[in-house]
Amino acid sequence: MEIVKRGRAAVAICSSAFLTLGRAQARALGHAELPIAVIAHPFGARTRDEVRTLAAACVDEVVQLATGQKLK
Repeated sequence: MEIVKRGRAAVAICSSAFLTLGRAQARALGHAELPIAVIAHPFGARTRDEVRTLAAACVDEVVQLATGQKLK
C-alpha cells in the first residue's frame, strides 16, 4: 500500500481463495479500488515450474490492471 500512497500504480496478486480477504484488507487500508489479479488456489503446494506457468499466465492481467489498457 505504500506505493499507492506515493501515487504509483499498484496491483495486488491474490489467490482465488483469499480474494474476499484481499478486497477487505484493501478497503480497511483506504484503498478500496486497488486492482487485484487473481491466480488459482491452492498456490503453496505447486512446483516451481507450475508457479512459473501461473506467473506467465497472469502477466497480461497485471499489466492491464496497472495501466488500464487492454493488451492484444
